[in-house]
Amino acid sequence: MARLDYESFLSGLPDAVVGVDEAFRIILWNSAAEALTGKSARRVQARTLKEIFAPDSSLARHLSETLRTGESRSEAEAMIEGVDGRPIPVSIVTAPITGRSGNVEAAVAVLRDLSRIRQLEEEVRRGETLAAAGRMAVGLAHEIRNPLGAIRGAVQLLKKELGEEARWREYTDVLMKEVDRVNRILESLLDLGRPVQLRLGPLNLHQLLERVALLSEEMAASRGVRIVRRYDPSLPPILADEDRILQVFHNLVRNAIEAMPRGGRLTLTTRLSMSPLFAKVNLGTGARHFVEVQVADEGEGIPEALRDKIFDPFVTTKERGLGLGLALCHRILEEHKGAIQVESVPGKGTTVSCFLPIAR
Repeated sequence: MARLDYESFLSGLPDAVVGVDEAFRIILWNSAAEALTGKSARRVQARTLKEIFAPDSSLARHLSETLRTGESRSEAEAMIEGVDGRPIPVSIVTAPITGRSGNVEAAVAVLRDLSRIRQLEEEVRRGETLAAAGRMAVGLAHEIRNPLGAIRGAVQLLKKELGEEARWREYTDVLMKEVDRVNRILESLLDLGRPVQLRLGPLNLHQLLERVALLSEEMAASRGVRIVRRYDPSLPPILADEDRILQVFHNLVRNAIEAMPRGGRLTLTTRLSMSPLFAKVNLGTGARHFVEVQVADEGEGIPEALRDKIFDPFVTTKERGLGLGLALCHRILEEHKGAIQVESVPGKGTTVSCFLPIAR
């Protein structure tokens, strides 16, 4: 009975627990360690730690020192190999286990996954950057808007004076299009700086996505892009501001189409999911379920140098882009108490995942 309680205790811990004996054979490996590394307890049983992790890894080094000296060791942040070989930041604390004789017979390590904490820190940093950019954008937009209005008026007068002669009309049309383009950029700048005032209500996500697909149909067809739907028909309504969420998905779908100039497949996927910010956090209120929407393209992917900054203002992969679209999407989803994340593989494409709360 005592052993069952002991195993239940280890199994229920949110942090990974790894124990080794004097021969460095693994004797403890709880369910959190399985989730962190992707390796089952059965698979590692009776193997040495150095068969699972590199001999010079922080975990192996600290456990070895604890076995040798009988003293605890700790490291605020180290990297271990996680699922699919991806490096995961963890904190490590080790402690000796002594026998009745007082000699050290084993050592145990507790590993805390820091990736969620780092993600939350990044969210805070990005929010602060966005707020600063928004304040700058509002001032800049107002400075430009007034003279731009005068230029537009002057071009309209010029069109009247020059009449319908084709040679001059071509020039004035180009001028008007460029003025309108700058106006659209200014609107994006102002959107970035304005406080988001949401009109929340239950919303059928699939109906909204179909509106976006319809609006994007012509652009997709002109580039040889096929839009594929993978909808979960049992999806509940989301709680959202329709206009704002329409803006988000219109932006994401347009980006995906533009990422495939030689054609390809754009896939819209919906499902019930967990927000990445809460996926490993037990807040005592049950699972935090969200609706997840994935917008996936088959383009060239996002350069690795830009991947961590893609939601920052003025960061773009486009030659003529201003880099405000994804920053605005991030802000709108954040205001909805949702989240957004990007996964991109060079040469294979990009998947943007949006998480939105369910209407209760």
